[in-house]
Amino acid sequence: MNKIKLRNELYLAKQKHLQEEELNEERLYFYTNITHELRTPLTLILGPLEDLLRDNELMDKFKQKISTIHNSGERLLNLVNQLLEFRKTETFNRKLSVQKADLSLLISETTLKFAELNRNNELTIKSEIKENNYDLYFDPEIITITLDNLISNAIKHTSKGTITVKLEKTREADKDYVLIKVMDTGDGIDSESLSHIFDRYYKVKDKEHITGFGIGLSLVKSLINLHEGEIYVESTPNKGSEFCIKLKDNYNYSNALYKNADINRDLDNEGVNVNGIMLIVEDNTEIQQYIKDTFKSNFEIVLANNGQEGKQKAFEVIPDIIISDIMMPVMDGIELCKILKNDIRTSHIPIVLLTAKDTIEDKAEGYQSGVDSYITKPFSGNLIKSRIINILESRKKLASFYKGNISTKESNTPSYPFGDIDNEFITKITEYVEERISDDNINVVHMAEAFHMSQSTLYRKVKSLVGLTTTEFIRTLRIHKAQQLLLNSDYNISEVMYMVGISSPTYFRKRFKEVYGLTPTEYKKRNSKNHLSN
Repeated sequence: MNKIKLRNELYLAKQKHLQEEELNEERLYFYTNITHELRTPLTLILGPLEDLLRDNELMDKFKQKISTIHNSGERLLNLVNQLLEFRKTETFNRKLSVQKADLSLLISETTLKFAELNRNNELTIKSEIKENNYDLYFDPEIITITLDNLISNAIKHTSKGTITVKLEKTREADKDYVLIKVMDTGDGIDSESLSHIFDRYYKVKDKEHITGFGIGLSLVKSLINLHEGEIYVESTPNKGSEFCIKLKDNYNYSNALYKNADINRDLDNEGVNVNGIMLIVEDNTEIQQYIKDTFKSNFEIVLANNGQEGKQKAFEVIPDIIISDIMMPVMDGIELCKILKNDIRTSHIPIVLLTAKDTIEDKAEGYQSGVDSYITKPFSGNLIKSRIINILESRKKLASFYKGNISTKESNTPSYPFGDIDNEFITKITEYVEERISDDNINVVHMAEAFHMSQSTLYRKVKSLVGLTTTEFIRTLRIHKAQQLLLNSDYNISEVMYMVGISSPTYFRKRFKEVYGLTPTEYKKRNSKNHLSN
C-alpha cells in the first residue's frame, strides 16, 4: 500500500509539474503575441515624434515635451523588445551575431542615454573607461540589452549617490578579458537573495515597491551565456551592488554569425549586414548628428571628424557610401575623395560632398577628383535622403545589368560603366578565376591576398560592383565557361563539368539550369539541332 501510495504521489506530482509548464508556456506565448502587436502602434508613435524633433520650426518648449514623450516611447519599445528577447532565449531561437567594433563607444553612448534621461538631482550616472583600444568581436544587441537592464535596475535601487559603468581589461591564466562593471551606491542585496538574483521571476524580498516581473536579470544571464561570457554580482546591503560582465578579448566565436567581420572565414552568407554601412565625415558635430539621425534606420553609421580620420575608417570598414564635408581640418573632402577613388579597395564607393559653395569652378574640382554628387548647404533631411537613395538605386541597377551579362574574357561582355580602376579590377579578377577554373576549390583567402585586400574588402567590392558574392561570382564564371565549351567544342557533359571545376553532376545541372533555363543535356541537344539545321 505504501508503494502504491508513493507511486501515485509521484505520478500526481509529475502531472502537476507538466500542467504548470504547459500553462507557463501558454502564458508566455500569449504575452509574446501581444508584444508583437504592440510594435505596430509604437512604430507609428515613435516615427512621427522623431519627425517632429527634426522640425527646425518647432519651438524649443514643445521640443522638450516631445523629447520626453519620445524617450518614454523608446523605453516602452525597449521593454517590448526585452520580452521578445526573453522568448527567443527560452526557445533557443536567439543566435549570436557579432561584429568587430569599439566596445567603449557603445558603453559611452548607453551610459550617456541614461544620464540625459535622469531627472534625479541627487543621482549621478557616469562612465569610466580605462585605456583606449577596445576593438573586439561582440554582439551589440546583447550588450545593449544587458546594459539597459543593469543600469535600469541600478536606478530603481539607488535613490541618491552614483551609478558608474566601468570598462577595463584584465588578464587571467594567460588569457585576455574585457570587464564591464555596473556599480551603484544604492540599497544593495542581502546574502539570501544574492544567490537567486538571476533566477527567473525572482524578486528581492521587502522590495514590493520596486516594479518589474523578475525576468530582466534572468534574460541578462541567458544572453551573456549565449555570448560565451560570465556575469556575477557582489553586493552589500545599504552600500550598493556591482554587476560584472566578463567577455573574451581577441576571441573568434565559432558558432556566431559575423557582420562585416574581417577574419578568415566564409563571408558569403546571411551574416553580412543587409542595410549597408554609411561613413559620415564631418567636423561639425551638430551636422554630423543630423545626418546620422536621418539615416540611422537605414544604415550602420560610422563617424569621422576630418578627412584623415575618414580615410582610415574607409579602409577599415569599406562603407557602401560616404558623405563628406569639403572644408575640414587636417584633410579636406576633395583630397579625401582623390585618395579613395584612386585606391583599388575603395574606388567603387560612391562619395557625396557637402558644400557651402555652389559655383561651377568649385564643383568642377570635385568632379575631377571622382566625386559622385554634391549637396549644397543648407539642406533638409528629405533632400539628402532622396539623393542618397537615387545614387544607390542607380548603382544597384548597373550592378544588376552587369550581373546578367557577366561572362568570361572570350565573350563580348559590355564594358563596365564605372572608373578605369574598377574596370581593370573586374578584368583581373575574371582572369584570376579563369586561370584556376578547373580547380574545384578556388581559395578565396589566396584570391584576397593576390589583390592585396582582406576577405571582407574583396567581398564588399565584388558585391558592390557586380551584385554577386565572391562565391557566386566564381560559380557564375564556371557556368558561363561550361556553356562556351558545350557550344564550341566536342567535349561531352562530364568532361566539361570537370574542366570547369565542378565534381557533382546534380549540382552542375541545377546551377546550369538556373542560368540558361535548360539542363546541360537539353542545351547541348538544342544547340546541336540548330547547328545542323543551319
